[in-house]
Amino acid sequence: MPFAVQDFRDLVQLLEERPEWRAEMRRLVLSDEYLTLPEQLAEIRREIAELRRDFERRLNRVEGRLDQLADDVGQLKTDVGQLKTDVGQLKTDVGRLTDQVGELKGQGLERRYREHAPSYFSRLIRRCRVVGSPQLNELLEDAVDRGVLSQGDLNDVNLADLILRGRRLSDRLEVMVLVEISWVIDRNDVRRAADRAALLAKLGTPVMPVVAGASITEPAATMARNLDVRQLLNGRVESPTDRLANS
Repeated sequence: MPFAVQDFRDLVQLLEERPEWRAEMRRLVLSDEYLTLPEQLAEIRREIAELRRDFERRLNRVEGRLDQLADDVGQLKTDVGQLKTDVGQLKTDVGRLTDQVGELKGQGLERRYREHAPSYFSRLIRRCRVVGSPQLNELLEDAVDRGVLSQGDLNDVNLADLILRGRRLSDRLEVMVLVEISWVIDRNDVRRAADRAALLAKLGTPVMPVVAGASITEPAATMARNLDVRQLLNGRVESPTDRLANS
């Protein structure tokens, strides 16, 4: 017998009144895939929830690691800053130590040149004699009294490392030798030797400016050649010319 519209409406009414029939109707009408869809969706929701919880746990661990990394980076910056400070201090200490060693070496050279002056300066003068501080100061004070030198000139020349007297090899003329001594000779040493020799030459005796040491910088060597300042390097004399200050 055919299924009429009224019969369908009656069926719908019955299903609305009997919920347990609706489940049976779904079982008959829908396939197994559709019937298990709610359970699949529920499982998917559970899996999503678990994935979200796992993601949140991982995210919390990452955030914790990032916080620790930020702390570590901050500490590293502090350590690097301290290291820079320590390195800067070390450079300062090394520079100071280098200066002190250079000064000690220079003092050793000065003592050696003073004690063995005739040997070291025999290629410049004969009958080499060291001019002592009292004798030099007396000569300079006489020059100040005569108005030849100022008190400042006297003080400057008195600071010379070594002053000698002797006779020039070429003509046996009595000359003086003003020596500035440094382990490593630089432009300042050359300039002091030239300037102080020029002041000392005002006393009337020709003066030979000399720089003495273990080595000399290239700019200082060039200046020495230009200013006619002789170089005494490890006992070897380099003389640009035979001219003397005030000769």
